[in-house]
Amino acid sequence: SLLALQLKPLMKRCCPWLHLFVLSEFMQEFQSKLLQDEWEKHQKYVIAKGNKRRLEEFQTKEYIVQKLNEFRPQNDLQQSQLDQRIDELRAKFSDITTASKFDAARLHERMTSQKIFAGETPCLIDRTNVTLCLSENHGKESNKCNDFITALENCAQRTIVTKH
Repeated sequence: SLLALQLKPLMKRCCPWLHLFVLSEFMQEFQSKLLQDEWEKHQKYVIAKGNKRRLEEFQTKEYIVQKLNEFRPQNDLQQSQLDQRIDELRAKFSDITTASKFDAARLHERMTSQKIFAGETPCLIDRTNVTLCLSENHGKESNKCNDFITALENCAQRTIVTKH
């Protein structure tokens, strides 16, 4: 292209059509150079943007891994404490369940034995049923216990009539 510029005055005088040819080639070379420069700028921009995005992704991943590593011991400790508490509660529940079954069986045996009814405890089962029902409902909603109350009243009337 430098040669074309130097030969330009000579070509104008000598052969005008050669001047147009050289000028055309010069323009094509110039446009090609511009396009190539623009394309290189665009490639550099795309590469730089991609590199920046990859760097940000890497930094984000590193940050997340760091935070996970920071919280892992605390999480493990809390999980261990929760597991221990669950085991304690299960053991306590099992103990209470076993004790309740044993106490219920003993109570049932005592209530159904003939010794208790032979003496001075009339309507014991009906009184127990009313007491249990009212205690389960905490004294509220006593209408749920109406059947037990009616049975107790009937037993009390039979006992009074029988004794008099």
